[in-house]
Amino acid sequence: MSRFTPRIASLVSIAPAILLSGLLVLMSVSPAAAWELDQDASRIELIGTADGREAVTRVEDFELELEGDLDQPADGHLVLTLQSASITGGNDIVDGMLHGHNWFDVENYPEIVFRSTDIQAPAEGELRIEGELELRGDTYPLTVPASWTQQGERVSVSGRLTLDRTDFDMGRGAWRTEGTVLHEVHVDFALELLATSRS
Repeated sequence: MSRFTPRIASLVSIAPAILLSGLLVLMSVSPAAAWELDQDASRIELIGTADGREAVTRVEDFELELEGDLDQPADGHLVLTLQSASITGGNDIVDGMLHGHNWFDVENYPEIVFRSTDIQAPAEGELRIEGELELRGDTYPLTVPASWTQQGERVSVSGRLTLDRTDFDMGRGAWRTEGTVLHEVHVDFALELLATSRS
């Protein structure tokens, strides 16, 4: 079994948070626009540490529903749905562990869902999204900070989250302690959003 499997698993628990911040940004940039995520130009990386080494895991399949406008971000709403089977470390052995009972339990919980409960703009080019993350049958409060810039019809969103995987009950059994996999997980994201129509 790969020694890097556990660290990848710990990273994945934060994926929903990452997508969420990107989506939210789009809603705050153009009140009369419809947007879509440019997945080819977007990146979401979950970074953990195991045996003193760094590993990166990606989330590849997700959908979002977003509504709101720039003038009233607090009235916006976001729902991000993540397909848990799309969480991958690029290795069959690693993915087998990530998808198993001790981590994401893909067979029983095929989706991970984040729903915003409050959206604020603390400063120009910044967003703070409060919400609830449904992960493996439980619901957790989650706050996602994001920064964004806009050029024409394109919005770029980026940020980083630092989380404790055990706060999300990720890594059960032998993976609970930090003997092999550290509890701290970083989530780096860079998302590209495109305007598809205007009214």
